[in-house]
Amino acid sequence: MRQGYKVRTAETHGMAQRGGSVTSYLRFGVDVEGPLIPRGHTNIVLAFEASEAVRYFNYAGPETTFLINDLIMIPPMINQMEMDYPSKEQIHDFLKKVSDKIYFIKADELASNLGNPRVMNVLMLGFLFGSGNIPLEREKIEETIVDFVPENAYDINRKAFQLGYDNGIKIKEGIYE
Repeated sequence: MRQGYKVRTAETHGMAQRGGSVTSYLRFGVDVEGPLIPRGHTNIVLAFEASEAVRYFNYAGPETTFLINDLIMIPPMINQMEMDYPSKEQIHDFLKKVSDKIYFIKADELASNLGNPRVMNVLMLGFLFGSGNIPLEREKIEETIVDFVPENAYDINRKAFQLGYDNGIKIKEGIYE
């Protein structure tokens, strides 16, 4: 919005209060009217837990970039029902059928190494921006981050964004591992 784009969002909470998934849709552009993204036309899937990328694969297409926190959180019900939960390798192989742009990020680990695991979301935003997948000005993103975090968290969030950004550049340059 700071750059004059129309911005539309929608969220699906489901059983989020009991540990279930939350899906958020964000669309922006000059001619964007509705918040929901048509299936097969998502530019970016940003997944904070690895299996969530699989849950919404049908929104992706060949040009979709998957930025996936490599965290695996097995829901208790999976163990109780003695079901299998996909490994990162299985998730990667499944998504590879949709797009070649799949990146697993150690976002939880990197955020914890910074001293605050709660900055994982800002770190992932840095990856997203550094990878060149959103046409926004860095200054505007940083201003917005500062607007939404408490003053005592400015520094750690700036560090998280910068670390994510630096690694996102490696994605853009094709050298991220």
